Amino acid sequence: MVLKLIEKDVDHLELEKNLYKKWLDKKLFEAQPKEKNEKFSIMMPPPNVTGTLHIGHALNMTLQDILARYWRMNKKDVLWQPGTDHAGIATQKIVESNIKSERNLSKDDIGKENFIKKVWEWKKKSGDRIINQIKRLGASPDWKRQRFTLDKDMSDAVNYTFIELFKKGLIYKDKRLVNWDISLQTAISDLEVEQVEKEGDFYYLKYFIVDSSNYLEVATTRPETLFGDQCLAVNPDDIRHKDLIGKKVHLPLCNETIPIISDKYVDIEKGSGVLKITPAHDFNDYKIGKKNNLKLKIVFDKYGKLNKNVPTKYQGMDRIKARNLIIQDLRKYGNFIKIEKINHTVPYGDRSSSIIEPYLTDQWFMNVKPLAEKVLKFVKNNETKFHPSSWNKTFFLWLNEIEPWCISRQIWWGHRIPIWYCPDGKSFAAENEEQANQLAMDFYNEKKQLKQETDVLDTWFSSALWPMSTLGWPDTKNIFFEKYFPTNVLVTGFDIIFFWVARMMMQSANFTNKVPFKNVYIHALVRDQYGNKMSKSKGNVIDPLNIIDKYGADALRYTLSLVAAQGRNIKLSEENVKINRNFITKIRNAYNFLNKNKCFEISKKTNYDFDSKLNVWIVKLLNNYTNSITSKIENYKFNEATKDIYKFTKTIFCDWYLEFIKIYLYNENNENIKEEIRVCASMVFKNILKLAHPFMPFMTDDIYVNYLNNKNFIMQEEWPRNISFNFIESSFNEIEGVISIITACRNIKASLKVEPKNTIDIFYNVDHLVIKNNLLLINTLGRIKLTQVKNEEINKSNYMKFINTNFIFYINKKQVENKNVLSKDSKILEEQLLNLEKDILILQKKVDNDEFLKKAPPIVVEKFKKKMKQKLSLKDKILTQINHNK
Repeated sequence: MVLKLIEKDVDHLELEKNLYKKWLDKKLFEAQPKEKNEKFSIMMPPPNVTGTLHIGHALNMTLQDILARYWRMNKKDVLWQPGTDHAGIATQKIVESNIKSERNLSKDDIGKENFIKKVWEWKKKSGDRIINQIKRLGASPDWKRQRFTLDKDMSDAVNYTFIELFKKGLIYKDKRLVNWDISLQTAISDLEVEQVEKEGDFYYLKYFIVDSSNYLEVATTRPETLFGDQCLAVNPDDIRHKDLIGKKVHLPLCNETIPIISDKYVDIEKGSGVLKITPAHDFNDYKIGKKNNLKLKIVFDKYGKLNKNVPTKYQGMDRIKARNLIIQDLRKYGNFIKIEKINHTVPYGDRSSSIIEPYLTDQWFMNVKPLAEKVLKFVKNNETKFHPSSWNKTFFLWLNEIEPWCISRQIWWGHRIPIWYCPDGKSFAAENEEQANQLAMDFYNEKKQLKQETDVLDTWFSSALWPMSTLGWPDTKNIFFEKYFPTNVLVTGFDIIFFWVARMMMQSANFTNKVPFKNVYIHALVRDQYGNKMSKSKGNVIDPLNIIDKYGADALRYTLSLVAAQGRNIKLSEENVKINRNFITKIRNAYNFLNKNKCFEISKKTNYDFDSKLNVWIVKLLNNYTNSITSKIENYKFNEATKDIYKFTKTIFCDWYLEFIKIYLYNENNENIKEEIRVCASMVFKNILKLAHPFMPFMTDDIYVNYLNNKNFIMQEEWPRNISFNFIESSFNEIEGVISIITACRNIKASLKVEPKNTIDIFYNVDHLVIKNNLLLINTLGRIKLTQVKNEEINKSNYMKFINTNFIFYINKKQVENKNVLSKDSKILEEQLLNLEKDILILQKKVDNDEFLKKAPPIVVEKFKKKMKQKLSLKDKILTQINHNK
């Protein structure tokens, strides 16, 4: 029975919608915790509930889905755990904007309780937007288990964690320098600070030395902070200032003096070699201040206005607006030298677009140092492996220098810190008010009026529990926690290694004494085709949803996996996706060809002991590529696996094998040979669909189920294994020889500028069994007429010689019309020689590279050396012929 053909124009949007629904209806994504199958678990990095799908999400979800589908086909019980993050600041800002635009009210106008209700209403209405967008990619997490970081069970886990860490003394309140967003009125994390390159002013000022007319020159971009200066610092090795260490200078515009201290931090080569140190308003100065026991003098309030610690005339002024007046007065009192224009980075809040201030304030902190030490041991012992391993060094460096983590935020939306205060300031950590009252009663032996902390926790605090809390922790007997923790791998971007990955590892190490994941695959940043970072202002943002609408999810997924090389930034353009869509069309065309030629009909042949050399050749290569693709997926070399799929499918199967079998199917009279070819072609094609499925799930399942009429979806099938068959090496080598001859003949035609469709006569003068046995294949696919002649028939003046590694071919000059090409025989040989020398140079660099020789498997090194030997031999032959022609 001939199956239906695939139409030329496929409605990919309808196809994707229908197939995704069928996958969900069949519950193919759901984990089976009660099954005895070995598990494979992976955590989806929870996207912000406010978010829309961007190209980074698309890459991340594609790579995770490749792993999930691959391991399902390997009969693992797969849990891909999905969910979303409550995104404290981002969500609060959106809802605040909505209230302002709809009712012209602020959050303070409607009150905290009503505002929180509004946020939940917004979440219910808009919170699934990004989930629905992720589904459009074909992602296959267990949606039934979707979690939200503010779900009750997740919040309970957060409270439990805070209380336990508070009891251990690892969480405490302290006054430290933090990133302060003046617009949002909250501390924010480093990740929420965007360093923007801007042109600015560099102000050169005079600090006069006490009891002297001399001064020290100091340069700053922030003259408004000088009121908080606690010293000037010089390098102890700087001979210019060595005698001044310990002396004092007058603080400009103030009736104060400050000391000159020495510190190795100061760069002798930079400027005058003198730094003003303002410990309460600069992170580096804060460290120097702590080291030298300097006073922390705060000169701004939380709104960015100069406070009572500055001279009266500046008090209450916005710090930026005060700058002009301060410079005016510095000129007036002789402290001003000059202004220079410079380019420098200015910190902006990514949500508020306000300049971020280092600000000294009371916050809750977590001492992560002891937890970091545990994590370092885990990674050093390879209990968690980073891919690529180059990230280990960066990870170790950061953990060794880790600072206390500011975990409090001054907003309303989030996990409210479970701390209750007594009137005397003593605090109790409790799960609820009732428990807090009991703790206070036990401590004081009387009832106290308690007040709960108004701050909420940093969003990353709850995210740090994600691999545990989503599985039911702290209930360690939960069936999901017991089976799926620790997880197998985390796929994430490099920008959140420290904000999220390290913190998950620290919390897991502390509470379970285990790593939360055994592998961490770090993917690079997706940039535009020129390597530039994508941004709306540059107009180079690629919207994945638009790409899916135009070209389909498979084309986008395939392109992203193709360019996802370990350790490199990813260059992407819409044109890439458009071109790669052609590969999907190629596979559909291959199906139509096989279908038209009855390759999918039921056969009586039950084994793969093939007589045909072509079938031996293709099955051997299928086995080779199956092994290679399998290994590369398991080692997170997604781009290499994708290239293998392309090379085997497009180049080997479509361009060679299908072209070969056309000749047999159209010309062979022996039905047994035809049947064997059909059986083999069908088997190989179905394996191609399975190998390609994790990368292009829609197209592959569409063909497999909707056209080949299989009852199972590919996810329910087994991943391809090596085909057991009667391998005959001589048969394999013979087909390789045929391909080599056809390729050589095509290259001859190209060098002579003969149209590929035109047939020419090519001659050879040595007996060759490969040519003799396969003349029809060679002549048909090469579009040539290959003829053996005797040596004496080859006349040097009438024939051109072409030298290949294993063959020498001749062309009669008369049959080629392009006289320019034929002007000199040696020209073509010299071109061949030039290209050959380029190849030899590349190979030489490889075999001379000590790193390559150390790391590459011996079989790979040997392969390169053999190739080098062949190229050198061919070079000698060509040089001999060129000399002979002279």
